[in-house]
Amino acid sequence: MLRLPKFRYLQPASLTEAVGMIADGGPDAMFVAGGTDLYPNMKRRQQMPKIVIGLAQLEELRAIKGKPKEEVILGAGLTLNEVAEDSRIQNAYPAVAKATGLISTPLLRNMGSIGGNLLLDTRCNYYNQNYEWRKAIHFCMKKDGDICWVAPSSPR
Repeated sequence: MLRLPKFRYLQPASLTEAVGMIADGGPDAMFVAGGTDLYPNMKRRQQMPKIVIGLAQLEELRAIKGKPKEEVILGAGLTLNEVAEDSRIQNAYPAVAKATGLISTPLLRNMGSIGGNLLLDTRCNYYNQNYEWRKAIHFCMKKDGDICWVAPSSPR
């Protein structure tokens, strides 16, 4: 079983405090809300933050604001299911509700945040593997290498 590396977990009480924490942590710090991507990547040693700043409890990131059919702002901390099942979104933006309801599995939709899914940069079968697997085929350019196995024009 892959285990998480050691890290320090911080839980800010406000968005302002979270911004201060990430500024203080610099490149050694990362935000987490749902954690459905970050924690598996940490287990595979693809991302190794020394500080993880939890955002899931920040209410200001879990709100849906605005007037449907005019302007709606989705908080980045909302889960995919919260967006998919919200009647305001279903009525005013049915495609958004439908799309978020089709992402991944029910378990991951209940945990994964809308912000994390929009910012996700690792949807690649060559990158999303453990260290030994990646080492065996030669590392890709996303982590430790200079080859993109997906792009046909990448040098081999």
